[in-house]
Amino acid sequence: MIFFLFLFRFFSFFSCFFLFFFRFFSLFGRFLFLFSFLFCCFFFFFSFFFCLFFFFGFFFSFFLLFFGRFFSFFFSLFTVFFSLLFRFFSLFFSLLLRTFFFQLL
Repeated sequence: MIFFLFLFRFFSFFSCFFLFFFRFFSLFGRFLFLFSFLFCCFFFFFSFFFCLFFFFGFFFSFFLLFFGRFFSFFFSLFTVFFSLLFRFFSLFFSLLLRTFFFQLL
């Protein structure tokens, strides 16, 4: 993976070199400038997002490897808590509405 990161960075630098070379030293400067500019942008953004996804994926998997059990425990705890809270509020509002309607009768 590290090899691919350096490879994409090398292609990004290489395409930027071609951008300036074709812009100033070629007969078809405008066409090759556009082509090399798009090539440079493509490899730069591709390598940037590849680095981003690689490092975030590595740290996220590392984080979940050690804290996955705690996350599952807290997730189950929060689901139980919110289900009980929802039941309490539904019971409370149903009692409130019943008393309100009984007051109207």
